[in-house]
Amino acid sequence: MNRQIASLALLFCVGCVYSGDTSLGPCNAATDCTRPDGGALLGATCNGGHCAYACGHVCDPAESCNGTDCVLVGPKITSVTAPLTWSLPSQSVTVTAVVDDTPATGTSPGIASATLRIVGKLDIAGTTTDTGLIRTYTFSVPGSVQANNSESPVNFTVVATDAKGGVTPEGAAPTGQLLIDGIGPKVNGVTVNGGVAVASPTNPNRVIRWFARSQPGNIHAIVNIQDNGSGVDTASLTLMAPVDPVTLALLPGASRIDTAGATMCVRATAQSYSCDFTIAPAATPIGAGAQGEVNFKVAGNDAILNNVQDNVATLGIDDKKPTITFTPNYPPANADCNADANLFCGHDGNHLRRVGDGKYTLKFAVSDSAVAGDLGSGPNPSTATCSINGVPTCTVTYDASSGNFSFPADMSSATFASGVDGTGPVTVKIDAKDFVGNAATQVSVDVNVTRVKWVRKIPIAATVGAPVLTPQSGQVIVAGTVGSGDSIYSVKAVDGAIAWSAGASLSPPISVVTTNMALDTTPSTDANHPTPILYVNSARFVYSLNFSATRVEKYCTGAASASNIAGSPIVFGGGASADVVVAGGNTIAAFTTPLDVNGGPCLAHGSTSFTNAGTAQPVLGPPSANGNTIFFGYDNSADTTNDLGIKSVQFAAGSFSAPNSRNLGRQPTAGTNPAAITPAADLFFGVNNDHTFYRHAANLTPVSWSPLPLSGSQNIFSQPLVSGDLMFAMSNTLTAFRLSDASTAWVYSTALTQVSPPAIATTTFFVSNQQNQEMVAVNASDRAQRWAYRGTTATSPSTRMSSIGTEATLGSDGILYFGDSVGHLYALFVDDTPLATAAGDWPRTGYDNCNSNHSNNAGFVCQ
Repeated sequence: MNRQIASLALLFCVGCVYSGDTSLGPCNAATDCTRPDGGALLGATCNGGHCAYACGHVCDPAESCNGTDCVLVGPKITSVTAPLTWSLPSQSVTVTAVVDDTPATGTSPGIASATLRIVGKLDIAGTTTDTGLIRTYTFSVPGSVQANNSESPVNFTVVATDAKGGVTPEGAAPTGQLLIDGIGPKVNGVTVNGGVAVASPTNPNRVIRWFARSQPGNIHAIVNIQDNGSGVDTASLTLMAPVDPVTLALLPGASRIDTAGATMCVRATAQSYSCDFTIAPAATPIGAGAQGEVNFKVAGNDAILNNVQDNVATLGIDDKKPTITFTPNYPPANADCNADANLFCGHDGNHLRRVGDGKYTLKFAVSDSAVAGDLGSGPNPSTATCSINGVPTCTVTYDASSGNFSFPADMSSATFASGVDGTGPVTVKIDAKDFVGNAATQVSVDVNVTRVKWVRKIPIAATVGAPVLTPQSGQVIVAGTVGSGDSIYSVKAVDGAIAWSAGASLSPPISVVTTNMALDTTPSTDANHPTPILYVNSARFVYSLNFSATRVEKYCTGAASASNIAGSPIVFGGGASADVVVAGGNTIAAFTTPLDVNGGPCLAHGSTSFTNAGTAQPVLGPPSANGNTIFFGYDNSADTTNDLGIKSVQFAAGSFSAPNSRNLGRQPTAGTNPAAITPAADLFFGVNNDHTFYRHAANLTPVSWSPLPLSGSQNIFSQPLVSGDLMFAMSNTLTAFRLSDASTAWVYSTALTQVSPPAIATTTFFVSNQQNQEMVAVNASDRAQRWAYRGTTATSPSTRMSSIGTEATLGSDGILYFGDSVGHLYALFVDDTPLATAAGDWPRTGYDNCNSNHSNNAGFVCQ
């Protein structure tokens, strides 16, 4: 029996098997006997180990065996034809099937109907115009049988019914598939190549590629797209923007952003493509000078015009400069100071200190969003830079947690010009870029800087002498005159706090200090001479004070004579072997220091008196020393007319010897008072009545060196200083005389009331003057003024200088300390450090920062 087989129908068995045919296979029971197609072989028996079948051949699926013959159960479906092309769900699909009800034997009741069945759907009745036992039925299948949003083939079967109700058996019902495409192509991914990948500020897990609108070249978006139905129509694909990222719908005004004709699609599999879209940055909705995210989608369709499924991808276009916000953040008021009502701190809440503030940072912000929703690529931390005028390196640090940028507030080498209050601007410039390279407009801000570390008001009527520095213990010690209370104060250099004070509680008390104090910091473990010792002359006594960080621990007192001591103490030796030498009346005396917590007398180590016919003459002037020789002026005119001059005496091993004297008819003076000789390589001194400076050898003989006298209106106010090849004279000018020929090297300023001795730094002279009541920094090279400081009454307490009070002392850290006549102690950052003292120099009135009043002093340590 022949059967037609359609391309989409099931195959029917066509093999004929006769009774006893061994091809049915061996058996043990009838159930072992099956049809060649595997179906049950009804009516089969197992005879002699082989299957036997009553009918003359194996019946086909639509037939059954009645014992001897194959008879039809229901009509056979000999072929089914369905379209091989895709259709839309909105269309109907036509399927045809051939139904054959021709029996193998006997007669047929005839075909009654044919039905197309889809699981879960209503049966679809076929129609035919044919008659007879073989008919062709047509089925009109609505596309709605396809599931929503599906393009999977729809399986169906076709069965027929004869006039007696016989139905095509299930095993004989052919199946087929309907190609109905109910969904468009699916975008599996969009990869934007190039640009800069930046995490979204609102969602760190979302990374967007950002591009400069003006960048050269195009953007490439790689789209993976597939369609398991009718297939992608690659020619229809475009990129459209803008898209609502929530609804995925195109927004009004949406347009194509990819370049027409430039898209290249490569088939990845039978159903998918990889397409390269080219996008010109200027073709996106982001205009010139603007920035923002571009949400775009792939548009197009499949072969039967189903639109590409909703999708969205994002890239960023940034054509807008970021903005920099920089408002200097200063240390809070009184930071790094021990604040009280008598201390003004350079950290006043509105200034940075000139030195030492590198531990603080200046902060700035960079924003790439002008208003809410105005998103850009964001500030690029690695491109933010700072520059401080005059500073070689400025390094920016970014704090991701706060989003702030910062850099050290180190103004120590910045170009800085201060006003008379010590403050001035330093120009700081900030630059930044966003991630795509748009540069922000540079911000240039003047940062307020001050030279003032602190100013301490001390309850002393007038500070005198140069401050004594003790870097070893971090103290600055000053003294002066008081009506009551302490006359000596130690101030902590680090923060301006009072470390300790002394004077009133000593025995006898000190109420007046008129000259430099001297300090011995030479290390000592001797309990009678511990480190350090401060020597103070007051009235007819010298005081030796051992102090700690908080108080005077021990002291002793010595008297040279019944007369008041002249000038400053001289420290001989150092530490355990130190002596302090003072002059009073006509006596030079040396003392050592058996100290006690309750005071007591210092040990007189030796003394010598210069007498004339049993009188208390001559009167000795302030002493100073070089090596083992002490030099001083004298006045014996009360006994002998015009017997005034200079003397010297040797001091060694606790005793005095080899006195020498030269009557000059004049005594070293400053103003109306006797003044100390400056024992540099030679002896230098001024005589105020002569308005002239003199130079003698160590043996007191004159040296051929004759500077022109100062004018008659110029008074000499202090002993001269010597540094290098110059001698400095202080009057109403600062005049430098060449040591080589006594000629005037230069004169700084004129017509001033009084000029103080200069603090000599590497490149600078620091000089105060009475007329302008200011401290001035002067270039050593050309005497040009760098800056002047007067202080101001606008601070609390007032920092306004009242007058020249003390010679300035310059620390090795570049801080200048000095006082004025109303008890101010100033600490200023001055941009220079002390000039190294060479042999033959006498660079300060007290020679060194310990005011030891002694050059070439073996074993002495000033630290």
